[in-house]
Amino acid sequence: MRQAQTLVLFLDYDGTLTPIVSRPDLALCPSEVKRQLEKLRDLPQVYLAIISGRSLQDLRQKVGVPAIFYVGNHGLEVAYPDGSHKKIFSSARARQLKRITQNLKKSLKEISGILFEEKGPILSVHYRNVSQRYFALISQVLEEELQQWRGRWKMSHGKMVLEIQPNVDFNKGKAVTEILRAFPFPGLLPIYLGDDQTDEDAFRALKDQGLSVFVGPDGFPSEADYFLENPDEVHEFLSRIREVRLAGSPCP
Repeated sequence: MRQAQTLVLFLDYDGTLTPIVSRPDLALCPSEVKRQLEKLRDLPQVYLAIISGRSLQDLRQKVGVPAIFYVGNHGLEVAYPDGSHKKIFSSARARQLKRITQNLKKSLKEISGILFEEKGPILSVHYRNVSQRYFALISQVLEEELQQWRGRWKMSHGKMVLEIQPNVDFNKGKAVTEILRAFPFPGLLPIYLGDDQTDEDAFRALKDQGLSVFVGPDGFPSEADYFLENPDEVHEFLSRIREVRLAGSPCP
């Protein structure tokens, strides 16, 4: 990190910058974390990208740091530091997802605690606050609904969440690869921090060309190079990166 000419830091949001909470809307970015991100952004040859399964609009509102990359919905939406945007989604797909959402809400309306999060091109079905006896039923209902759409939609798994996604070729790893094309420089070091299954694509994308850090307990199966225990250790790690870049000396 000290010797790299350019650093690109990719940071997941939920479970990485902020702890996992019972409802997505409660995962607020602390003011001290925002200041930390701003200080990193302002360092010479250091670039930040916040990459999440949240919608792009929600992610930007939660973090609120200008002039950095934001990647929403696992790579379906990208906002660049200059304000430009890229989206991989059509109006026809939006209409389809609206119908899927209506059908699922009707089928699962009797299950207490279930939460439907409509994120534009993706529907997240959260079951963290649902009785465990309904877990298998929720998954079954989603699979049966998707069978009607002839492979145009797929289901992915996260931490106590199932997501309905368009069945197109995208993931966080592809988003990372695309962003790195903007930095065709020698001495580039990308670093990715994430805590969920969806981050594994990014860990694989950076094999032999960057550093990957899984955020969670030691021993959890992951393809990351290193691990940190929790968001508090992430914040400490980011502080040490800044110290190294400012001082030009190794971390203590």
